[in-house]
Formats: sequence, C-alpha cells, structure tokens
Amino acid sequence: MQSEEKLARLRDTDFLRYLDDSTLQDLVTECREVRLPKGQVLFQEGDAGRAMYVVLEGRLGVRKGEKEIAEGGPGTYYGEMALIESKVRSATVYARSDALLVEIDEELFKSCITRNPAALMAMMKTISSRSRHDLQNLDEDFQRLKGYASEIEDKNEELTQIRRQLTETNAQLARLSTLDTLTGVANRRRFDEVLGHEWRRAARDGTPLSLVFCDIDFFKNYNDGYGHLEGDECLVKVARAVHGISNRPGDLAARYGGEEFVLVLPGTGDEGAATLAERLRARIEELDIPHAYSPLGPRLTISLGVATAVPRPGSEPAELLALADRAVYAAKAEGRNRVKVLKPAA
Repeated sequence: MQSEEKLARLRDTDFLRYLDDSTLQDLVTECREVRLPKGQVLFQEGDAGRAMYVVLEGRLGVRKGEKEIAEGGPGTYYGEMALIESKVRSATVYARSDALLVEIDEELFKSCITRNPAALMAMMKTISSRSRHDLQNLDEDFQRLKGYASEIEDKNEELTQIRRQLTETNAQLARLSTLDTLTGVANRRRFDEVLGHEWRRAARDGTPLSLVFCDIDFFKNYNDGYGHLEGDECLVKVARAVHGISNRPGDLAARYGGEEFVLVLPGTGDEGAATLAERLRARIEELDIPHAYSPLGPRLTISLGVATAVPRPGSEPAELLALADRAVYAAKAEGRNRVKVLKPAA
C-alpha cells in the first residue's frame, strides 16, 4: 500500500484523525506493517501486550475463550488496553480475511499519541465503550473534553481547564487499570506491584509475608454446564468473598487469572494465614452456589494453598509465589475443597 493511501486510511481511525500531518507521517514511517493471511492469529488471549494494531485492509475477529465477541475492518484497532496497562491480552484476535495492519509499539504510542489530548480522549472513549464496568461518568468527561478540544488553539483558558480535567480523568483511568474489569478486585498487575513492595518491606523488617492461593474447583465444568454468563457471575461472587474475608488495610485480594484468586497478607504467619484460608473455604460453601457438574457435590467449592516466608535480603518474591502455587496444586491433588500449607525448605 502506497504511503498516501495508508495515510488516508489511518486518518479514518477515530483517534489518529486528531494527529497533525507531520506527526501522522512520522507514525507511518516508523510503524511496522503486519500482513495476516486468513485464519492467522494476531495475538492470543494471555499473550503479553506491548503494542496495538490498526486495520488498513481486511476484517479481524475477536474471540474470548471459545466465544466470538466482536469483529472489525479498516479503521478498527486492537490491543490498546493491554498496551496502556502493560498487561496480558484479554482476548484472541485473528484474521477473518487476508488483512493488512500497522503496529504501534509502546514507544510510538507515547511519542505520537499520548501527547495529543484529543487523540487520547478519542481512544479513551473507545476504551470506555469496551469496558465491562459502568463508566458513564467518565464518558461524560470524555465528551466534554472532546467538545473543548476543537477550540484549544484559540481559547487558552479552556485549554487550562482541559488539561486539569484530563489529568483527573487519567488519574481515574490509572486507578481503573489496577482493577479486574469483571470482578472489581485488584488485577494481576496490581498484585505484582503489591507483592514486590511487601516482599521488600518484609525483608527489611524481618517480618513474615503470607500468600493464599484460591482455585475454584471444577470451574471449567461450571462454565460448560451453566454457560459463560453464569460463570462470570460465579467469579464475581467468589471475588467478593475473597475480598471480604480480611479487613486489614494492608491485605490485598486480587484476581490472579481465570478462576484463580490470591490474598497477600503482610505481617501474617502460616498459622494465621491457614486460619483465614479455612474461613474463606467455609464461606464459599456457605454461599451455596449450585454446581451440578462437580464430582465433589452439589455446590461450589474452592481449593486453597498457603505459603509463608520471612524474606531474606536479596531474595525474590517468585520463591513464595512458586511455593503457594505448589500448595494449591497439592490441595487439589489431595481431593480439593481443602486448605494445604507448605513451608519453605529449611
């Protein structure tokens, strides 16, 4: 595709139309073209996401699990949320027909797009429409900012107001980027940040740090039997129970991925963590969520793994993470619906 034709196609994309000619030309010059034959996957659900893609030709489909959830053609873009949040892809994108795309990596995104308020606001609008949360208030902010953007050059007073509101909106977006969009608890990105911080503090203070891994028993059977909508509602109920089990300000409940949740418990030894894990196991049973497809009985259950360490200076939190992971797998291997505690090797 010739450069002029490519520029014209990109100009039809909602957020790129706000870039000036020079910036858009720089973007076209620097970004990589990606050709996808029909059926080829652009990226898989769970892949690391450090680039976004704009469709120039052809049509792409979006699949989450086994379910088709969207499709789009020229002017559509994919991967922006994973790029902004620096996290894994939330869905699989593939070519429904032969397709041509441009790849905008993280460096180009920061240099060409985030410096342009109108372009960023247009993208935020798209992000909000795709979100599973009710972002109606943010949407009103975006619309208001978009209306101001056309008068930026002539109205310095309104430009000041736009910048202030954009700062507030970005702060809200930053907060939302640490939450799991389905369940509302902290997401994997936030978990990694908190675990690293608490690990360093525990190493400095010589205090214990515990993790409780929670895995819903036979959740695939639940999803297959009741459907994905019921499966999502089940995840929300379990997330609320995990979040509500501890009321200490320093504790963190997070969705680790899929049907897995994790509790970070600073200053908590293995006995305290095991006690809390047993309370959580019992609370899930008390919810009495029907699970006719579980070999364990008629209601939903979870398996939990507990690991505790007093970090040594220079050690890594991956050690505790691996131990907690082994603990929950041991709980599942021993029959599920139980708590298993593993201690570090002496």
